[in-house]
Amino acid sequence: MLIIQAQEVRNDDLGDVSDELQATFFEAIKQKGIENYDKAIDLLETCNAQLPNNAAINFELGKNYYELDKLQLAENALQKANVLKPNNQWILETLYHLYRSQKNLPQTIATLQNLRDIHPKYTNDLISVYSKNQQYDKALALINQLDKKGVNRNREQLRHQIYNHAGLFAEQTKYIEKKIQQNSATEADYIKLIYAYSKLKNTKKSFEVSEAFSKAYPNSAAPHLTLYKFYMNAKHFEKAITSMYKVLESSSLDDNDKYKVLNDFFNFTKKNNSFLPQLEKAVKIFPNVSINSRIALLYSSIDKEKASEYMASVTTNNVTSFEDLKLLGAVFLRENKIEDALKNSEKALELFPAQPIFYLQQAQAQNRNNQAKKAIESLEFGLDYLIDNPTMEAQFYTEIAKAYQLLNDAKNQKKYIQKAKKLSN
Repeated sequence: MLIIQAQEVRNDDLGDVSDELQATFFEAIKQKGIENYDKAIDLLETCNAQLPNNAAINFELGKNYYELDKLQLAENALQKANVLKPNNQWILETLYHLYRSQKNLPQTIATLQNLRDIHPKYTNDLISVYSKNQQYDKALALINQLDKKGVNRNREQLRHQIYNHAGLFAEQTKYIEKKIQQNSATEADYIKLIYAYSKLKNTKKSFEVSEAFSKAYPNSAAPHLTLYKFYMNAKHFEKAITSMYKVLESSSLDDNDKYKVLNDFFNFTKKNNSFLPQLEKAVKIFPNVSINSRIALLYSSIDKEKASEYMASVTTNNVTSFEDLKLLGAVFLRENKIEDALKNSEKALELFPAQPIFYLQQAQAQNRNNQAKKAIESLEFGLDYLIDNPTMEAQFYTEIAKAYQLLNDAKNQKKYIQKAKKLSN
């Protein structure tokens, strides 16, 4: 329970009362101070019996009941105090905390509106509550009102959250375009504007903003994240590659963003081998094990020497991710690097003992190394982890059949070939 900050209680809060009642009241304040709320309530009820319509007594009762999570009793006492002493900041603030803890949005809003009339500091709370209650127009109206006195970073963030949650992307574009005209737009504003136009499916404007962003912030790599894709789609490949290099060279952009751009260019290069030199330059700027292993696989059919170079760069890296280990295993098998494939599958199974793909890769390497019995053992282990994947299951049975062929066991070889065929049909 949130402890409400105690306010100083003056003697004249009680009015003209007996010394005995005054002593009882202040003993209650003392008991509340040491968190003895039950004792404080007993003393305050004694005061209330003698002076039933006193705002200070009811206020203190409400706070003590609130601390004990007796919310209905707390609300009754606080509401009575509010009637007896209207528009008191401390009474209203305690009611605000109570209603907020109950998630009673209508009463929270009503109380905050009263508090805002007393002190403008409650406006930010009211904006936040309006937003949570999806009263976005009221929240934005208050933000606009406050922004006339100066923009606040937290309020600016809340403004854009409202635009996104309410889907007010057209209004968001107008707001940011105005900032651009006033030369006050930040890099974050340009990024938000590109996103807003993309949500409005206005590709032309997104592209125009990306170019304007690049001119306004020539040393920033951020606009090139979108410019790269726009140029690629427009088949302006040289411009796209220039943007890609700027992204990959950036010290401020996230590695995930860099990987997405590099991966996209790799997929493009797979179909357009003439751009392999640019891809090679890209991976030198931003070395990536996953991309390098796929480049090795790509080169394996067109340039064995290049494939070996990339394989060497991959094997010197400490690969630990599932996808990289899986890809590396496939590359080793394709290149017929059996010892490397065996080491890779052993490492992969230490890290991911419940992943059937690594048992399959291990068995494929073992069969090629004339270790048929070990291959069968690996495959039987892997089948225990295989769930609802008939394609891989067929691969397992095919590999088991190969192992039995190596063992000159035609009966079991035929049995597993039939199992594989049945799953493939």
